[in-house]
Amino acid sequence: MTIDILSRLPVELAYQILNKLSIADVVSCQSVSRQWYWISVDQSIWKHAFLERERPYAIPRSVLAPSYSSTQTPFSPTAPEPSITLDRDWKQYCRSRVISDRNWRQGDIQSLLTLTYHHSAIVRLRMKQGMLLSGDMFGHVAVWDTENYACQYVIEAAVGPIQLLDFSAKAMVMTVISRSGVCRIWSIETKCLICSFPAYDVACMTMNDDHLVLGGRDGQVQVVDFMTGATVKSTTAFAEELLQDIYIQNDTMVIATGRHIRIISIDTLQVLSTCPLPISPSVRTFCSVFHIRSLILLTDKHLLHIEWEALYKSINRDFVIDQDKELPPNLLKPPRVQKIKVPPIASITSIAIGGNHPRVLTTNADRPSLNGTIRVCPAPVLPTWEDDSYHEDAPEATKTTTAAPSVAAAATRLLESAEEETGIVLSSQVPAVAEYLESCGLKPSFMDVDEDVIVIGTSKGDIVVLSMMPQE
Repeated sequence: MTIDILSRLPVELAYQILNKLSIADVVSCQSVSRQWYWISVDQSIWKHAFLERERPYAIPRSVLAPSYSSTQTPFSPTAPEPSITLDRDWKQYCRSRVISDRNWRQGDIQSLLTLTYHHSAIVRLRMKQGMLLSGDMFGHVAVWDTENYACQYVIEAAVGPIQLLDFSAKAMVMTVISRSGVCRIWSIETKCLICSFPAYDVACMTMNDDHLVLGGRDGQVQVVDFMTGATVKSTTAFAEELLQDIYIQNDTMVIATGRHIRIISIDTLQVLSTCPLPISPSVRTFCSVFHIRSLILLTDKHLLHIEWEALYKSINRDFVIDQDKELPPNLLKPPRVQKIKVPPIASITSIAIGGNHPRVLTTNADRPSLNGTIRVCPAPVLPTWEDDSYHEDAPEATKTTTAAPSVAAAATRLLESAEEETGIVLSSQVPAVAEYLESCGLKPSFMDVDEDVIVIGTSKGDIVVLSMMPQE
């Protein structure tokens, strides 16, 4: 005789048990019996399952209290239905997330949309926080709402081609650096120029709601007040290193060069953590892009995807980590690595990484249309190496914020022994989407990605929006 122990437990204990299960296991529980269904249908269970699944991506893990009180008996036929009072339908959100991840693994595009405004090649795209900005060869910037992809503003932001573009959605301010070497800061809503200043030697730029950070070709990093254009503070130049990317993460900035990765405090400019990249000195690097805890590095032979574990607690007392925000990379541990075989560098038009689940994409212009030009690179593998050089109870004098040589050496060995991967070429099972990709005659010029949406700028000025999210 089978005894249904779960149905006999108090509701609080039943919730505690189901909170240990994965999304797939919770789905299975709903099919066991009517009693099990009423236990597992509660939104707090689905929220907990989703947040546990997303833990590696540093989404806050706090869970609201269960919908049932301790005096309710949800297993009775007369019991009220579970109250769906949380901030979203977590069961549906889990379903969409699982299907979307499957579409990414299979390279299956679900829908497509074409945006038209520009009359010259798209040279910059930036998508975040519900907004998309596109810049063309003539210096025009179009601002799109990603809810309905309506063009809200058009600004003649620069004279000639745009080299760098970023914005703050909260402040409604954008920064544009033209190839002629002028930085212009604009109000998006009023289309008014806030300020401008020379920026001949700027190699990279990033912007959020509080800071504008410029990286110079001489290795110097400047924090700029984007409402006045004044330099608030600046670092000393990194000797013999070329800045390739800067990423603002909470109160710090992650700085990537061709040889090192560093975490620096924005307030004090103190180096909080640093790590050499796992590449040999003979390898030539062309560009790098950092996002959350992943670094994309384009070399003369491969595209390297390097991903660090999340850092929950720092050994540096000056490096305070808020676990309810985006978690920084742990540079003191060996990273995951992936070595991706790429077409000749001359044919690569853009590299992009974005979203809470970092997706790495490349485009190349060796085909007559968009079909077969977009490739999703595989995720890095977990290193089979353990580092025992750091312990929480180690004496303070033995702790360091620089990765030990053994860590860097282990990562380098792992990279050298890694097999080459090729990734997945995006296609579509939807006939209309597949036909468009094959017959459009558009070649990619620039690309950006944000979670489940890919935006591709073309040499004709069109913007193609591809979605991996299942369509209802």
